[in-house]
Amino acid sequence: MTNRQFLDWMASLEFFGIKLGLDQTRALFLAAGSPERGLKFIHVAGSNGKGSVCAMIESGLRAAGFRTGFYSSPHLVSPCERFRINGRPVTEDTLCSVRDIVLPAVSKLERDGMKPTYFEVTTLIAALLFARAHCDYVVWEVGMGGRLDATNIVTPLVSVITGISMEHAQYLGNTIQKIAAEKAGIIKKGIPVYCSSGTPIPARNVIGFRAAELCAPFRIPPEPSAPVCIRLLNDGHIVEQHFTFDDVPISLRLAGPHQRRNAALAFSVLRHLADLGGFDFAAAIDGLRQTAWQGRFDLYPEFGLVLDGAHNPEGIGVLAETLREVFPDRKFRFIFGAFSDKDTLDSLRALAPLALEFIFVRPESSRPSKSAAELESELARIAPGIPATDSSLMDALASLEPARPAVLCGSLHLCGDVLAHLHVAVR
Repeated sequence: MTNRQFLDWMASLEFFGIKLGLDQTRALFLAAGSPERGLKFIHVAGSNGKGSVCAMIESGLRAAGFRTGFYSSPHLVSPCERFRINGRPVTEDTLCSVRDIVLPAVSKLERDGMKPTYFEVTTLIAALLFARAHCDYVVWEVGMGGRLDATNIVTPLVSVITGISMEHAQYLGNTIQKIAAEKAGIIKKGIPVYCSSGTPIPARNVIGFRAAELCAPFRIPPEPSAPVCIRLLNDGHIVEQHFTFDDVPISLRLAGPHQRRNAALAFSVLRHLADLGGFDFAAAIDGLRQTAWQGRFDLYPEFGLVLDGAHNPEGIGVLAETLREVFPDRKFRFIFGAFSDKDTLDSLRALAPLALEFIFVRPESSRPSKSAAELESELARIAPGIPATDSSLMDALASLEPARPAVLCGSLHLCGDVLAHLHVAVR
């Protein structure tokens, strides 16, 4: 099987859909030789912010001199982005190098009447790649939920839970408490769990109760300070903010108040790991400044574009906060598209005070998405005076002007479409 055939085979597994549960994942890993054994995991769950927290922890560990693996989802352009070794996505050749282990393992399960999903297979690939690379630490991001997520077959050094929202309520539960219970499913007996200070109190109580049941130390970092300064670097491509946490000066090249909370969480986890492993904590914290996470308040001034993958009301709310903080007293054109299962009414409500106009587009995906007519109807209910137009993504991108900045948001998938159309390299 060629690389292309293997990648096409992987993509075909998505047709089996989402399946939450661990028995099949355990069987798959066992059939592949249990590659997770011997790896040191930091397991991170949450509705919003988990990717950024993972990126910060990985950057800190790498700065402290360790070889790191980082498994994340979804990808923006290429599945190679899901598997990062020492901060870089693996090559296509590296990804496909494990096919002689993956394919027989999947065939064995199929003979036993099981059908592994795309996410289960990519989770196995991640463990195989990181074991082959002899990674010192693996930052392991939950795909959805936690309790029944394929990543939950490992026992980590530490569990981390970022912000909780009503994201994926159709799968995880119709209250914030039920969703928090699913996220708290990653907590293991006696293993410390760190929870974001931005977590709603009802969700925090559920997580704390589960931690107590399992005798797992439960820690919530305090709120970080307000920024000392925010500045644009590299001709406007980078936002750098400076603030303090626990009396330690922090420099961060991810914008917004939510990223300060994320950094406080990563800081606390890195300190715990430094205490466990005896490494240079100061070097790890210096590494936070090098954290990059594409598609999260990503600036492309040469196109007049801010790219952000916010896709639920909480994420859109922090995007609006960040726009106000970085670009005070400015308004923007919003290029907005979303899948059908998203709460776009509240997202549009958060953006409307900052909007000059909306350009509604559709993500290029087989998943159902909101039509421009639906979005225009919602916008008319909350802000009837704001102009709105229907556009293809290509036409919306063709309208970009450096002098008239636009913000594209509503879907991480849409961000990937944009990067591919603009031929921007995924970092």
